Amino acid sequence: MKNITTINLLLLMLTFTACSDLIEKEPLDQLIEDNYYQSADDAIRAITACYAPIQGTNWYGKSWMMTEIPGDNATTGGNDPDFLTIDNFTINGDNVPNAEFWAEHYVVIARANQALDKIPDINMEEATKSAILGEAKFLRAFSYFDLVRMYGGVPLVTEVQDIYSDFSIPRATVEQVYDLIIADLEDGIATLPAERNSAEAGRATSGAAKALLTKVYLTNQNYAGAMELAREIIASGHYRLMDTFDENWLKETSDNNEESIFQVQYTGCGPGGTGNALQAFFAPFGQGITKNSDGWGSQTATSGQADNPGTTIRDAFEEDDLRQYHTIMTPGTFYPMINPEDGGFTYPPTRQISRTGISIKKYVIGGGPDVCFMSSPQNVHVIRYADVLLSLAEASCAMGGGISITPDVLEAFNAVRLRAGLEPVTSVTTELVFQERRVEFAFENQRWFDLLRSGNAIETLRLHGKALDEHNLLFPIPNEELAVNKNLIQNPGY
Repeated sequence: MKNITTINLLLLMLTFTACSDLIEKEPLDQLIEDNYYQSADDAIRAITACYAPIQGTNWYGKSWMMTEIPGDNATTGGNDPDFLTIDNFTINGDNVPNAEFWAEHYVVIARANQALDKIPDINMEEATKSAILGEAKFLRAFSYFDLVRMYGGVPLVTEVQDIYSDFSIPRATVEQVYDLIIADLEDGIATLPAERNSAEAGRATSGAAKALLTKVYLTNQNYAGAMELAREIIASGHYRLMDTFDENWLKETSDNNEESIFQVQYTGCGPGGTGNALQAFFAPFGQGITKNSDGWGSQTATSGQADNPGTTIRDAFEEDDLRQYHTIMTPGTFYPMINPEDGGFTYPPTRQISRTGISIKKYVIGGGPDVCFMSSPQNVHVIRYADVLLSLAEASCAMGGGISITPDVLEAFNAVRLRAGLEPVTSVTTELVFQERRVEFAFENQRWFDLLRSGNAIETLRLHGKALDEHNLLFPIPNEELAVNKNLIQNPGY
């Protein structure tokens, strides 16, 4: 299948293409496409390169702009026009975060395609080769799952692109995109290892592929398939809920813990802000928490001070919910784990440092020798075991007409509530599941997709005070992509 790419992909592919027409001799001291893919080490380096864009600032550093800001948990902390137009659904095809979101996902897809094309010819141990190819398919599916939920049908790139490729390929249908995602994840489940050693931490496993496919099935309303996979993950015994919610957010215990199914890996300081950039955007402005010149409060939590009361993330927490403390900062609250050498941090009780009166706590860990400008060492949670437990409950409710009293479903759902210090329920409903997901995964790039999957996005956000209609449920194709590919058709309403 031949497919489209972007300007960014074209530049990327040029780095892999031998320019034999322009020079008479190959440079003997440089790696080029024809002499690179020779060994198992080359294969490992190739798959490692597929992860790099996901770690970048333009993906998990900024994806909250697209996956949280449109929802009802988060709002912009300032007046940046790119953020504001996403927040109030006046976005157009020139929006920069939107263009970056599209481009970075296609970079991963291009690198995965390169790995899938070249690694099969490497002389190496077959089981290792098969696992690496499954890893590439997992990452390609991971990228397309974001794209299809955000834009609808998108161009399918499944072959290596070069300067001779035809880039003017129309959008695939939503069904065709999901067919590829499901096929890639099924291959990943069959070939990926169930566990990774410490040296391979962060690389995809069969459990990660199953968990992602569970979410795909929920989105496609294949509830029986979602329940089957969720139960397989639970029965595997490879994961568990951490004893306390805070263990997922303390720097000492959050990275690659037993609840983690898939995380984006970071090591902290590095050139150009190569660590986790979320603290830079989430930490309340002007408080010096990061001990660098970042900490901008660019995204902040919603509250009745600035949004419709009763619809905000602050309102969403039950009175005794232990998760609130590690999710949002509220006036007068003390955080001993933030810069303990300075005596900790107390969120100011009176001073207005956020237009909503509160701020985000997740991923705010303070300064230190491994924290630099736009770089902290804490990994980003992508899929936690709690997600699998609540996915089981969501699928069971959908199959039961909106309610479930199935014993293992109640056990899974109540495990999440009990850890949060809340009373168990004797029956679970679809409404309860989405409420539980809201407070469990706030600011983890889940809320916008949850609203879409619930079918109540427009109604929920209108109650919250946002003006949107059906066309806003998809984002605009970036204008620069339309300029490159004349066969791309913009989403309606843009």
